[in-house]
Amino acid sequence: MLFGGFMDITNLLLAGGIVFLGSFFATISGFGFALVATPLLAMLMPLKWVIMFLLVLTIVLRSVTMFRVWGQFEWSTVLITSLGCFIGMIPGSILLRRISVSSLQIFLGVVLLIATLLMSLQYTVKIKNKTYGRLGAGVLSGFFGACTSVGGPPLALYFLNENTEKTLMRANMIWIFGVTSFLSLFVNYFVGNIAAVSDWSYIYAMIPATLAGILAGERLVYRLNQHLFRRLSLMIVLVGAVMMLFNGLRGL
Repeated sequence: MLFGGFMDITNLLLAGGIVFLGSFFATISGFGFALVATPLLAMLMPLKWVIMFLLVLTIVLRSVTMFRVWGQFEWSTVLITSLGCFIGMIPGSILLRRISVSSLQIFLGVVLLIATLLMSLQYTVKIKNKTYGRLGAGVLSGFFGACTSVGGPPLALYFLNENTEKTLMRANMIWIFGVTSFLSLFVNYFVGNIAAVSDWSYIYAMIPATLAGILAGERLVYRLNQHLFRRLSLMIVLVGAVMMLFNGLRGL
């Protein structure tokens, strides 16, 4: 934790390592940055600080990876899902200022555990209208992303349910979160959440760690086949759900 602007070197190194892991998994799968980093960073600093730090770092991460996957994504999917995210992030950002995040963490953790279990058992839901399905998944992603910083799992589970090919799914999610991270920064600035962070010192260690995670992830991503990609995606959601539930219960 930071006190009066003093930065403890141990916490600084821990924060950098946590962000590296989040960036690494997000580069491989297209999501999971905040899902991995949020519960661990919340042990070092206030959760609302974590959410704002990761929002800025997500912009750094996506700015690099969006360029790397240019031409691999679907414009229609990115646009309709990003619209849903924008709709969801407005009430989510307002809610962040008004209530404790612990209850939302518990709720999200339980929902993700159930969904991950069902998908690991090969349970799928037939989507009759993919446009509405993607819009709805975007709304959920934007809402939870704004108030807990974890918006990836609703989209990951939705696209896994569609059985989207791994390269396309990864590229779509990178671009969706790239677009929505800029929108979320705009929304959070105007509702006053960014001003709530009184010390941005940690960001100096987190940005290099984010870039290092990107480099490490890109060395591995193309070695994964579709089966391993699906298993890795579900594992990231499962671990994040457990950690989210733990932090929510700890914060009560």
